[in-house]
Amino acid sequence: MAFEIIWHEKALGDLKALEKQISRKIIERIKNYLAVNPQKLGKPLKGILKGLYRYRLGDYRIIYTIDLAERKLIILHIAHRKKIYTVKSD
Repeated sequence: MAFEIIWHEKALGDLKALEKQISRKIIERIKNYLAVNPQKLGKPLKGILKGLYRYRLGDYRIIYTIDLAERKLIILHIAHRKKIYTVKSD
């Protein structure tokens, strides 16, 4: 049974900013693959991002967390690999 997918507001904004073709591919991959087995397919992050996972899809990265008890996959951030780990200062 697949995990329920929860989209964080930031991730939804990230998807809207991408080309439609790329957004569709990302959504399809999350629904058909990542939601089925998010622990196996993702790579655990380290350091200050410990507790989060990343999933690689071409040049894009999907940052997410998993609620095992509730079987929820929470998509937090989606961006190009060059931009995903940078911190913006306001």
